[in-house]
Amino acid sequence: MSVEKVNKYKEEKKNRKEILEKEKKKKRLAHIGGWAAGLVLTGALVVLLGLTAKNAYKDYQDSKPNYNAESMVVTDMTGILDTLESEAETPADDASGETKAE
Repeated sequence: MSVEKVNKYKEEKKNRKEILEKEKKKKRLAHIGGWAAGLVLTGALVVLLGLTAKNAYKDYQDSKPNYNAESMVVTDMTGILDTLESEAETPADDASGETKAE
């Protein structure tokens, strides 16, 4: 072996403990980072599922009829109420077709 290779080998041998410690730290940090990322993703999934369940329950509760309402509101889809109101506003006709003058 050349002198350079021997010196390089001696340097590596001298610093072997430090090199192994650095490699172990990198492995530990990678392991911890993997667990942390897994926990964050799991937490996000749990939150999303919880919100979905909450919204589904709220929609279900809103779809149930409310029997405690003070008044029932019925929309006039056929226009019946409009025709009844307009007939009530016109004066009543007598049999001859003329309106009564009072």
